[in-house]
Amino acid sequence: MNKKLTSLLLTGAMALSMASGAVVAHAEEEGYDHQAIENAGDITITMMVSGTATDNDFETEQLPALIKEKWPNVTLEVTKLPDDNYYTSLKTKLASGECPDIILTQPMYAGQNACYAMAEAGYLVPLNDMDSIKDRIDTMQAVTYDGDVVVATTGVSILGCYYNKDLFAEAGIESVPATWDEFLEACQKLQDAGIQPIVMGDKDQYVLQFGLYQIAANEIYPQNPDFDVQLRSGDTSFTDEGTWDKVLEMYKTLYDNKYIDASQSLGYGASQAITDFIDGKAAMTFDGSFNATALTAEGAAGAFERGYFPIPGTDGVYTATCLSAGESIYSGSKYIDECKELLDYWMDGESPVWDAYLATGRIIPTYGNGADSIPNYDLFKPFIDLLNEGKAFYWCNQAWPAGTETEMEVLFSEMVGGQGTEVEDIVEGMQDKFEDLLED
Repeated sequence: MNKKLTSLLLTGAMALSMASGAVVAHAEEEGYDHQAIENAGDITITMMVSGTATDNDFETEQLPALIKEKWPNVTLEVTKLPDDNYYTSLKTKLASGECPDIILTQPMYAGQNACYAMAEAGYLVPLNDMDSIKDRIDTMQAVTYDGDVVVATTGVSILGCYYNKDLFAEAGIESVPATWDEFLEACQKLQDAGIQPIVMGDKDQYVLQFGLYQIAANEIYPQNPDFDVQLRSGDTSFTDEGTWDKVLEMYKTLYDNKYIDASQSLGYGASQAITDFIDGKAAMTFDGSFNATALTAEGAAGAFERGYFPIPGTDGVYTATCLSAGESIYSGSKYIDECKELLDYWMDGESPVWDAYLATGRIIPTYGNGADSIPNYDLFKPFIDLLNEGKAFYWCNQAWPAGTETEMEVLFSEMVGGQGTEVEDIVEGMQDKFEDLLED
């Protein structure tokens, strides 16, 4: 996986249930013991997360203090390690059977602490009976393994299209496009008005994922939510007609018509594309919620109103919105119900812990007190609404062996750069790389 996007996924990081044959058992219908902490006596719960601790750090300082305030009999010991150290330590602790009670995990197959792999190995506790989860199960498929939610997570990361409302009005575009044809019509209107429709920083090849995954969310997964499950079983292929060939052809159309100018984009890095957008030199750019601050800053063009919408598909609109990393309970913990009670308090949408968590500014919540007051909430709301309607799918590389997406990026760059690569070459290259990596 490209290191840049891996970093974005790890700080951010919808989907489908991809797995079968899990080792873990289903949660009991009657639920967990909601008085487990109160009846436990003095206990110490351990937790390990990745990242770098800062002053008044949420995980290492605020969270333990707030838990102690709620339950004086509980000591929460939190270890926070840089990413690489976290992965190494987690692997060692799981192997030794001395894993912390609560650990940070990623959705699906994203990262070395991917929840699907860990659930398959029997390391994670089902969380379906948690109060903060049981009413949201339908929106948590990216952390659902064999019917069991195994990660408590509240936030999302979004891919979409930022646009300049002033330039849209100048070109006579009255509303956000709702279909792919309308999107192409909008691009043409902008071009006819002498406005560059889209700017991208394709020199940093990982940004190609920002458009391709949005199109895939519309063209592949609504028709077959199990496409990536079947990739792993050999029942589908990147070379299947009407799947990735269609996605790549649609994205290629933007380059063929110079709605994205490859002669510019292949020489631009991601930061230069952002600068051009905020300077008013292009009407749109495809990017993520993680860059919202930069993309809403004032540039050389002065203040202008921004919008953010999902790239539409042939027949409607789905969104590439993925669940963020979250907390899992180690199956070997002595305090499983106590951990569920603690996590429910944290993620109930109204507790002091929730308020402190939201105040970090690191999450885009889909519920709870203060969710509508986060920075850029108005930009994100259309995506959250689609997710809550079940019209959202994960970022594709969360389901692939890391490196598959890199092959896609390299070959697509060759194609739009005029090196003779065709769509057929890209899907064949993706399939070959996928199979090679799956065997490793």
